[in-house]
Order: sequence, then structure tokens, then C-alpha cells
Amino acid sequence: MLNHKQLQLGAAAVIAAVALGAAAPAASAQESVHTARTVGAPAGMSAAQAQAQHILSSPQLRPHLSGTGRALLQAAAGGDTRPEIQRGAVNSAAKAAFGLIKKAGGKVLSGASNAAKKGVPAFKKWADGLAWYHPVRLAVAALGGEGIKQLVSLLAG
Repeated sequence: MLNHKQLQLGAAAVIAAVALGAAAPAASAQESVHTARTVGAPAGMSAAQAQAQHILSSPQLRPHLSGTGRALLQAAAGGDTRPEIQRGAVNSAAKAAFGLIKKAGGKVLSGASNAAKKGVPAFKKWADGLAWYHPVRLAVAALGGEGIKQLVSLLAG
């Protein structure tokens, strides 16, 4: 049973997803990653840039990004390909998702933690089991493969 706050977050996520046209690709974390790989980034933009922009525009993740994390993601979205920037951007996105999961608390936090302890495939399956409009599911879909691995590491540790 979702509480009032979760319903509000879910409704806001749905409205934002529909407005941004992101509802279909965000249908599942695995499908979203697959879509990014097969469709590719917009012309003149690398996949890493597109992923960073997607995370920066995510209404689920944006409030949980630190100032440094936001700066790293903006640098990555701007085309900075230095490995330390890319790693920092992925780590910042994973920490933002971790913050969202911690804020959700209760069954979401314990479910995510238990699934993460079983590995990335189990965590993806758990996330795919959430309602399609659930803020945590949408946030996990926005992370991409490396971000999910970092999030699993944070949750399992």
C-alpha cells in the first residue's frame, strides 16, 4: 500500500515522464538501458552525454544530487570525457538514487537492500517488479548499467 507522499511522488513522476516523453523508455530499467544502446544518443552527442543529461533532468534524482554531483554530471553532459569526471558522474547519480531509496524507507529500502545483496540481476528484477510509475523504478531506469552497479554496491555495503 502506498502512502500519500509516495502517491504524490508517483503522480509527479508520471506527469513529468509524460511531459518529457520518457514514459515508454522508462518502462523498465533493463529496457531503458537496451533502448539507449540500440537507439543511441542524439546526433552530435555521445551516449555518456545523453545519459548525464537524462539524469540531470530526472525529477526523481535531481533533488538528491549534491552540488558536486550536479557539477560532475553537467561536465559529463557537456562532453568532458576525462575518466575521473565520468566515474564521478556515475557515482553521484548512484548516490542520488541511494538517497531516494533511503527517503522512501520501509519496504522499499529493505527490498532494495536485500535484492542488492543478491547481485545486479536480482536488483534489476526487484526494480522491474515495482509499479511502472514508482519513483524508485524511474530513477533506476535513468541510471544506466554502470550507475546500477554503483547503486547495488552502495546498497549491499
